Amino acid sequence: MREKEVPVLGGFAGTLLVLALLLTAACAGGEETPPLTATPIATPGETLTPAPSPSTPEASLPLGRIAFGSRRDGNGEVYLLSPAGEQNLSNNPAEDLGPDLSPDGSKVVFASDREGTFHIYVMNIDGSGLTKLTDEPVGDLFPRWSSDGRRIAFVRTASLMVMDSDGTNVRQVTEAKQGLAAPPCEGSATLGGWSPDGQQLTFDTIDPTRAVGQICTINLDGSGLTVVASEPPGNNVEPVWSPDGQWIAYRSIEDNNHEIYIVRPDGASRTNLSNDPALDIEPDWSPDGKWLVFVSYRHDDFDLYIMKADGSDVARITTSPGKDSDPSWGP
Repeated sequence: MREKEVPVLGGFAGTLLVLALLLTAACAGGEETPPLTATPIATPGETLTPAPSPSTPEASLPLGRIAFGSRRDGNGEVYLLSPAGEQNLSNNPAEDLGPDLSPDGSKVVFASDREGTFHIYVMNIDGSGLTKLTDEPVGDLFPRWSSDGRRIAFVRTASLMVMDSDGTNVRQVTEAKQGLAAPPCEGSATLGGWSPDGQQLTFDTIDPTRAVGQICTINLDGSGLTVVASEPPGNNVEPVWSPDGQWIAYRSIEDNNHEIYIVRPDGASRTNLSNDPALDIEPDWSPDGKWLVFVSYRHDDFDLYIMKADGSDVARITTSPGKDSDPSWGP
């Protein structure tokens, strides 16, 4: 069947087109850290929901903390899952999206439209100290910390950008080519994350003529553009580098089935980890690289799950009604 052609929109509208395509696809179908079952501890003015006990053959699971987006309150909010439970960090009627935990676990960066246009914000891990980092009228999305915490990459008008972690020294890495004939990895970009050495970014682009997603990497100076995963066999999106730099995890959509895959940065050794008929999307690695967190619709709701890096010991770790999304696993 011939795939439907999709028009390309310029500027921020182009970025929103990519978001719409991904959302449509998603809706189509060291030391050991404490276990999930720790007793919740509330501080004054704070409401914590106890974290669920995971269904797993192991007695306990390493957790650290996971920041994620959730619509359980009727709008997009930034939540934190920790051994103490689940906490709403953003508490704002605006759309707060795509959180990312800093490498030291002290801050969360995210995108919000609380001033009418999506900008990049950062706050402390307890929700305090909110600071706006960008202020361009075109809008900014998909912020991601570098491994040393000194820089933040993000997307502006479908192009990749990098700035210092205080919002200064903004520079452009890629410029999205508009039109139906954009070469592979040169169309509208959605940021995945950084290489562990801080020298490269991984991202995906949509081929608008066929709605095919390609996994790509690029050096910070704009050189070394590489196609890591493309068609055949499927639509590839949401890439994220493993902590040791040996793998990139991502979502592949083949025959309307959404699975979590890993692949070498050179495109070799592509492996399906999730192997489930449900929608499995939005992977991220644990800090030690031994686990992955992802979002799945296995129980008639989008919840967070974890699995070992070989795809074994899958466990559900959130159960609240409402879509949970965009997990970021930190210390």
